[in-house]
Amino acid sequence: MAQRCRQLLVEVYNRLVTDQGALKTLAASEKPLRAFAHELASLTSSPASVLGASDAEVKTTDEWLEQVEGMNGSLETLDKKLESRTFLSSNSPTAADYSLFASLYDVVSTLPAAAQHAHPSLVRYFSHMSHLTAGASLDPPVTAFEPEFNGFPKIERKAEPKKEKKEKKDKEAVQSTEGAAAAAGGAQPKKEKKEKKEKKEKPAAAPETGPQPSMVDLRVGKIVSVERHPDADALYLEKVDFGEPDGPRTILSGLVNFVPIEQMRDRWVVGVCNLKPVAMRGIKSYGMLLCATAAGGKDGGVEPVSPPAGSELGDRVYVDGYEGMEPLEQMNPKKKVFETIQPNYQTTDAKECAWFGPGPNEPEGEKSARVLRTSRGVCTAPFAGATLS
Repeated sequence: MAQRCRQLLVEVYNRLVTDQGALKTLAASEKPLRAFAHELASLTSSPASVLGASDAEVKTTDEWLEQVEGMNGSLETLDKKLESRTFLSSNSPTAADYSLFASLYDVVSTLPAAAQHAHPSLVRYFSHMSHLTAGASLDPPVTAFEPEFNGFPKIERKAEPKKEKKEKKDKEAVQSTEGAAAAAGGAQPKKEKKEKKEKKEKPAAAPETGPQPSMVDLRVGKIVSVERHPDADALYLEKVDFGEPDGPRTILSGLVNFVPIEQMRDRWVVGVCNLKPVAMRGIKSYGMLLCATAAGGKDGGVEPVSPPAGSELGDRVYVDGYEGMEPLEQMNPKKKVFETIQPNYQTTDAKECAWFGPGPNEPEGEKSARVLRTSRGVCTAPFAGATLS
């Protein structure tokens, strides 16, 4: 079990390690899982991605790694622990998540429907992790799976009993006391002036998180058909397959003057898949191709971004450091999410596609090149210093 965990950790974090010799030596070792994860983190360019960003997160990661090493608890106990968690120790997956997933994937992914319904949090967590690690080299191989919802027992929601207002009870008590005093012929007690209650200051609302690159749904697709738009000379009308059950999407791209139609056919591309559909000359486009424009402008060339070799339809493309975060179902044009993120999409000197900005837990002003990647590698473009849009 521990060997499977170490194997997955090496595969997931391999891209962050420059000293492949040291990684190979570590991979061949049989160190305890916690020690293995810490040594792996020291070899990477982003230890926080492996162990967590704070001391508290690292401590929680270590605790889970020790539990996974000697995993012998029941699924019921684990299901309870996962009720309120998306990930075990951080807001993105760490070594703890990948280790737990590797240790029990073959068990949870094959649970019959009744057992899934009995462990909903467990199955939800493992299904989510399976989508993040689909294609990983494990035995049995990792494939994404969905929970079995058919026949799931209905959740009974009981309405909370209405609470009597305390103020009403106090008022009734005062009236009763005053009435008794009047009946006895006694003097009615003077009503004390009510002191004005100081208005409690409302706590300041937490600032809304600004647009994040994880909000953009980038996916790998393949152009399965392409033709010229019947009413727009500069537009291609494409059918792009992203592996979705509804079939290929219709996408319009202004690439006629830059890429010959022969080079567009059967081409693997990266698409922005959660834009609001928009009509162009009478035909609605359900996304856009992410393209690179040469540093000198369009005269230098415009080309679609290329996903890494070995990509499969629907592979999620994410910004390094933001993996595991779910994109918006659809970006609201009024909030200008893509318009805020897009200017920081560029290519590096090595022609790798990247987003230049801070990590999810870093100060706003800090910027570094964070490559656009899938689980299979980094996305590329033909130009260095290009803008992506």
